[in-house]
Amino acid sequence: MTTVPDPLPVVPPAPPQSPVQAAVAAVVPPAPLEATAASLLASTIEAPNVRQAQKKGEKAKQTNIDLRKVHWADVKDEDIWLLSNEHKRFGFAQVPRTLSLVINIINDIAKKKYGKAIPAGKTYFALWLHHYGEGLVRIASEAQIAYEAGYGGQRNVSTFRQHMEVLKEIGFVDFRKGVKGPMHYVLLLNPYNVMKRLRDEKDETGEKLVSDEQYAALVERVNDIGSRSELGE
Repeated sequence: MTTVPDPLPVVPPAPPQSPVQAAVAAVVPPAPLEATAASLLASTIEAPNVRQAQKKGEKAKQTNIDLRKVHWADVKDEDIWLLSNEHKRFGFAQVPRTLSLVINIINDIAKKKYGKAIPAGKTYFALWLHHYGEGLVRIASEAQIAYEAGYGGQRNVSTFRQHMEVLKEIGFVDFRKGVKGPMHYVLLLNPYNVMKRLRDEKDETGEKLVSDEQYAALVERVNDIGSRSELGE
């Protein structure tokens, strides 16, 4: 008895392409197989990392809640400045977690370069609190931001400008004049890139501008916060 094979399924022809689709297909080639595989692998690796970070954050949050109940059982959520999906806030800034280290290093570098204490780090901190994204700060009132940075008296604006010049010379900021003053527009440069450059620079006596101890503390901190790639270590 002869067995007749089942007929192959009929695949309907693809719908005809429009002139625009044909032109796009001719100009844009399909993604290489290697690129597709690499993208798939990257997404496969990235997804567990995101989940792990979320799980770690949730665990840390619950641990803090438990510890708070032990030591401050009477304190309520409304007594604390909380930021979460349940406690939405406005008027906060996104800053690098290493900012305190960077501020201290700025002050030390200024003292080495100019031979006297110049707390330009306070100005740098105030700039970050006026940063709304894209690395740009718009200074509408120099007197206001000078006061926020801790400069009082009649020379508050001139002191602020001097410290801005220090930040620019060291390499942490750049600025352009505008209708609100000579430093209306301020650009915050990536502090990690600046640190990597300053690490190899020395003052007039041959002393490193950023000591090994300071840079090691920075390296340790970026590893703790999961930002190791920022320094390329």
